[in-house]
Amino acid sequence: MTLRAGAATLGVIAGCLSACASAPPMEPLPALVDDAWTREAGPDAVAQRADWWRELNDPVLDALIVRAVQSSPSLQSAAARIAQAQGQMRSSGASRGPQLGAGGGINVLRLPPAVAERVDNIDPTIVFDSLQLQSSWELDFWGGAQNAARADAFAYLSAQQAYNAALVSLIGQLASAYIDFRTNQARLVLAKADAEGRADSLRLADARYRHGATDASDPAQARLAAAQQEAAVAALVLAVEQGRHAIALLAGTTDAEIAPLLADTAPIPIVPAPPDAGVPNDLLRARPDVLQAELAARSQYARLSSARANLYPSFTLSGSVGLSGNTIGNGSLLDIFDWSGRTVSSGLSFVLPLFQRDRIVGQIEAQDAGFEQALQTYVQAVLAAQRDVGDALAQYDATRATVAALTVATQESARLLRLARDRYEDGAGTRQDILNAGFNDTATRDALLQMQGNAAIAYVTLNRSLGLGAQAQDLPPPLSPETSDRMRARTNWGDRLDKLDGTANREEPEQ
Repeated sequence: MTLRAGAATLGVIAGCLSACASAPPMEPLPALVDDAWTREAGPDAVAQRADWWRELNDPVLDALIVRAVQSSPSLQSAAARIAQAQGQMRSSGASRGPQLGAGGGINVLRLPPAVAERVDNIDPTIVFDSLQLQSSWELDFWGGAQNAARADAFAYLSAQQAYNAALVSLIGQLASAYIDFRTNQARLVLAKADAEGRADSLRLADARYRHGATDASDPAQARLAAAQQEAAVAALVLAVEQGRHAIALLAGTTDAEIAPLLADTAPIPIVPAPPDAGVPNDLLRARPDVLQAELAARSQYARLSSARANLYPSFTLSGSVGLSGNTIGNGSLLDIFDWSGRTVSSGLSFVLPLFQRDRIVGQIEAQDAGFEQALQTYVQAVLAAQRDVGDALAQYDATRATVAALTVATQESARLLRLARDRYEDGAGTRQDILNAGFNDTATRDALLQMQGNAAIAYVTLNRSLGLGAQAQDLPPPLSPETSDRMRARTNWGDRLDKLDGTANREEPEQ
């Protein structure tokens, strides 16, 4: 068979088998989100923003988030998994096509002198050289390779969404930690002022006791109150220190590097108008963790479909062209360049899994169980997402209502403090009355500070539950320059890593 005729025959066979090849359709996932579930936006609501944290108008928080995206080890690990999945997808996609390889070599054969003497015109030392071009193509008759490649493509998309989910989580955790830090800072300032007031109260109680105006219980109570407040100050100092350490960890840096950013005291971020929750069903379907679970289930189903193909025969087309030369008789190593001396082979082979059915069925059952696990994980992700949004909306409403009530309470405690001072100036009250009113006012203001922090954290939680943050356009790329340089140095495929920029992690691969 000539090379041209053999190639034509194999091409016809390949065309016929490829026309018959098909892959089973992907099984649809359950629609668990209630289309009727919605929440009307309030009159002061604003549209959702991917960079929602900028609504808090805190430059320090903005800088911390940028640093965290650049340096967080957990986020860099998630970005590296995108590159890993991308490489696997590229490998499985390339394996579906014909495989071509070339080989060659030169060998020396030394014959025993007694053997060489019995053959005319032969040298005891014979040299062989050869060049060969080989190709093979496993025909995807049952869609096994197609589904394997599809599984890796879905795994790549799932890795992208895993990064997005990690990004949303990191931004939310960092924003919450920062708000908690600023809240404790504000409470510490208030607590120190209150401690000074209690020290004044203790001095007054001691003076009144020395002059016989009160018994020993009065200074004892004042001393108890002062000691309790000193303990509260110490606890808040510890909370501020631990808060800074938590921020440093989330930002992927050290406490010493983060300290200058947090050295100055700043107010608790003011909660903006509530974001319009829109139609939660649309938002839930776009949540990165829900998309990740869906894509993981689709990837596992494709692996199940690929495993089923192993029950049927596999077909492989193969062919080769070879050239050779030798030094036997009048031969020469240069004969390798003589095209007329080529050898050509081509053929079609198949393999029947005759006695492997139990093994293959076991693999199919394992993949099917994996798909069921992925399906249940998806169901759990959707249900948890609905709960998260519902809880976050309730928490946001409750904290805002509590802030409003405590604001009124603070105004009243301030009014009572003014009345106590007025009564003291008129001679109808005592200095202790002023101190007591001041302590009550401080306690009310401390409760308001805590609730303002809780309201800001509720704003963060709401945006996080809606899956917002991953689509922000001005964040650094997933792979930091340092991580990208290390991977590029090891693989020498920097052009692949360069594609993991701020938008590439959301592009879908061709399937």
